[in-house]
Amino acid sequence: MSKLSSIFPLLAILALASCAGTPATPTWAGSTAAMRDAFPESEFIALQGRGATRTTAEADGTAAIARFFNSEVTSRIAVLERGWEGAGGSGSRSETEAEIFVQSQMQLFAVRHATDAYFDKAGREWVTVAYINRAEAWQVHEPRFRQQAETFYRLFEVAENERDPFRKALRFTSAQDFARSPDFQGAVSMGQLLFPVRMGANFSQVSQYLAALPEMAADTRRNATVFIEIDSDFESIVYTAFSRKLASLGFPVSNNRNAAAVCTVTVEEGRQDRQLGIFYFPKVQATITSPAGTLSTFSAEGEQQSAVTPDVAKRRAYQSLATAVANDFSLQTGL
Repeated sequence: MSKLSSIFPLLAILALASCAGTPATPTWAGSTAAMRDAFPESEFIALQGRGATRTTAEADGTAAIARFFNSEVTSRIAVLERGWEGAGGSGSRSETEAEIFVQSQMQLFAVRHATDAYFDKAGREWVTVAYINRAEAWQVHEPRFRQQAETFYRLFEVAENERDPFRKALRFTSAQDFARSPDFQGAVSMGQLLFPVRMGANFSQVSQYLAALPEMAADTRRNATVFIEIDSDFESIVYTAFSRKLASLGFPVSNNRNAAAVCTVTVEEGRQDRQLGIFYFPKVQATITSPAGTLSTFSAEGEQQSAVTPDVAKRRAYQSLATAVANDFSLQTGL
């Protein structure tokens, strides 16, 4: 056998080895349509990843899915939040909260990568597809969201069945607080993103309650009038502070003691006469009651105030209490 004839088998082996080391371009490459054919949107959430190695390409694909979830969940939460504006809401959830939620969910979902990743010679990089199977992810997400949905149902229905006007308002506020929590809103958004058809079929009542809740909660607050009874005041400073705060929360202040609830305010001036002047260490307590009993309590301390002139020192003390009310007063809703 000649030397030339012995070289041909070796060249053939090297060629085969070279082909084996460079994967062929898969059918999903080349266009978005091709990838959608291989990974239908109805079944998968799939995005390409690229990198210097196959490992870095897979990591890039996983990161692309995380970014997609962050963007979609944040935008969906913003849509939910717009329903609260003007009815007790206060701005949209931050992207940080959405990102924290998404990261926790990504740890639960199985992110897989295409088995036929390839090396793009033109771009001199590896290309793959990271994907999540929607049905598999739903099996993880659905029972977790069902628990949250059942809690929301209970809060809403207890509020709806409450007869005492002020307690009814507080119960609806509790339902609102739960519905506006990052975990609940993130779970709603994730469910709509993963499997909108099943989300609509299994949790249509959640959507109905969420749509009705802002206006129902605002209506109950408008009907929960409050009479403020205060034992000590100066130039109506503390009374005005409570009136403004209650009004800002949606509760009308009434001049009629037969209002839905009575807010009893007690002021402790803490006056001390010293050689250097008159000092005040003011405190305030408020208790809201209705025929249903005690519904909410609040206490705060103002900053130490002093002056040589009695009226000046006293005014400063009451203004300090007004500031504490404006900054710290809230209604307990853990009913």
